[in-house]
This record gives sequence, structure tokens and C-alpha cells, in this order.
Amino acid sequence: MKRMKGVVITGPGKLEISDNCPLPDKIVPTGALIKPLIWSPCTSDAHLCATGCSSLPYLIGKAVGHEMCGVITEIGNDVHDFKVGDRVIVCSVMPIWRSLEAQDGHANNRQDNMYAGIDYPDRGGSFVESYYIRDADMNLAKIPEDVTLEQAVMIPDMMCTAFEGMRQLGTGFGESIAVIGIGPVGLMVIRAAVLSGAGRVFGIGSRKICFDVAREYGATDLIDYHEKDYGKKIIALNCGPVDGVVIAGGGDDSLEIALSIVKRGGTVVNLSAHFSNDPFKFSSSVFGFGYGGKTIKGIGCGGGRLWMSRMAALVENKRVDPSLLITHRFHGMESIPEAMELFLNHDRSLIKPVIYND
Repeated sequence: MKRMKGVVITGPGKLEISDNCPLPDKIVPTGALIKPLIWSPCTSDAHLCATGCSSLPYLIGKAVGHEMCGVITEIGNDVHDFKVGDRVIVCSVMPIWRSLEAQDGHANNRQDNMYAGIDYPDRGGSFVESYYIRDADMNLAKIPEDVTLEQAVMIPDMMCTAFEGMRQLGTGFGESIAVIGIGPVGLMVIRAAVLSGAGRVFGIGSRKICFDVAREYGATDLIDYHEKDYGKKIIALNCGPVDGVVIAGGGDDSLEIALSIVKRGGTVVNLSAHFSNDPFKFSSSVFGFGYGGKTIKGIGCGGGRLWMSRMAALVENKRVDPSLLITHRFHGMESIPEAMELFLNHDRSLIKPVIYND
């Protein structure tokens, strides 16, 4: 087993550069090695760091990160659609396409990445010198010529998660949508809602920098969640409950608020990660006392080459510019802990940082 440099979590709030990250001596025939060109930390990385990997303890001392674009440096003999030198978007969730879950139409329920609950001895996350993946043809996508690295690195998680949420919501033309939490994923949900044909789009947040991007992405109404009874305000402005809600942030009461503002027969899609293992709580009345026809879906990031390629096509054809999410830029792997500090310190000027590998 080879060793390389990477960024690892060593304890609560502690990120370090390590020279002990694993890299296999030989890749599998369907695999590839990718040299990162640009990284972006995520709130899920920050949660792992803040808690010292309390929810996934096997990740202590292993490389973190899952948002990255790079250039292929090596491919296995059974990789057919990519070659050394290709610039690629790297899937953040790595579905296992040769699985029963994939045959059942739920490929994301079986994943081959660091968050899958398995301690892989030969690899970790993407904050490394060389990232090893085992299914290149299915979990890489080429970066179109007119798409920048900053746009591309927002695709594997921010876009793939947000647009999957909207796909699962099933929005109809002219419908009203509320997005609770307009950080980077929530902002992408707003754009996805507009592209899906939503008529009125409520963005619920508190930071001016996010409100400004939400307006540019097409939000019609911006609501500060600090306002008392903001859910009632949305219902009043909408002249009734909204057709659908996407939760992309917010507090522990977000699910109850979402259920309280969605119509009978409507759908709530949750995109937020909940690592605390605390029970969800909501009153029976907001759930229509159990027979309101309201649907709750817990949805993760959409994965795979086809989905990433479709997201890239949206960017390439000027339907969305995800680089509007980027507020901070760094250079060099050694800057990754500094970028992560922005999340840990709850910097209100932050939407997304990127780090160039130069």
C-alpha cells in the first residue's frame, strides 16, 4: 500500500495535513486515479470535523472531502469512456451500479464512498493528492469545454443534491414552493424550482448574501426565519398553503414548520443531514392528524455519470451559474483547514469556499 498527503480529522475541531493517507498499489480494472484541480468543503465535512467524527468514528485519521474536480492520471483496463488527461467531475456519493439496489431503481441506497458506513482500508475522501475511485465509467463526467472549474465543482453535491430534491418533489407548472434554509444547497433548490416551472418560490433564511443570490436565482419572496410565525406569513402571502416544501437547512423545528405550511396532499422533501440521532418531533395537527395526505421524503444527493452530465448541460447552456455560490477562494491543500474554519466559525459571509490545487 502506498501513502500520500491528505487532509484528515484528528479530533473535535481538528484538521491536519497527513502524509499517511492510503493509495492502493494497483487499481481495479474499472477504476481510475484523479489528480484534484479544485476542492470545495461542505457542511457535512464541517459537521464531522466539529464532532470529531462522532457519527462515523472510523473516519478519524482518514482523508475527508467529497466535492472535487480533477484530471485523470491513470485508468484501469476496463475503463472505456475516459482517458488519461480528461478533466472530470467526480461523483460525491459513488453509487454501486452493479447492485440489487440499482436494479431496483435505487442505486443511491448502495454507495462506495467514505460515508457509506464501511471503513475502506485503501482509500478515504477526496482531499488528497490522488483520488482513487473504483467505477470510472459510471461515476465520472467530463467537464464541458465552456464550464469553468468553479462551476464544475458545484455540480457533484450542490447541484446534484438540490436538483434531485426538486425531481423528487415533482413540481408542476405555476406551483408554489417554499425552501427552508437557503445556504448553498437551498439556493440551488431555488434555481431548480424556477427551472421546474414553479410560479412562486419562497426562500427562508436570514443572511443578506444568501438573499441576494436567491433573488438572482429567481426567488419571488424572501422570508427571515427570525420573524415570529413566519410560516403563517408564508400562508398569508400565498393565499393558502404552498404546494411543496424543500428543507435544506434550518433548526430542529424545520420539519414541523414545513408540514404546517404545505397543503393537504402536498410533499415535503428533506435534504438536510441529521447526525444527532435525536427523534423528529411534530404535532399531529400539522400532519393532518395522520390523514392529511402529506408525504415526507428523505432524499440524498443524486449520483452517477448521467445525473452529473445533465447538471453540467444545464451549466453549459446557461440555465444556471452555480459559481454564484462561491464567496471565498484559497490555493493549495494546506489551505483546506483554513477554509473549513469558515464553517466551524459560522462565518456569515460564507456560502461556499473553493481551494485550487496549485
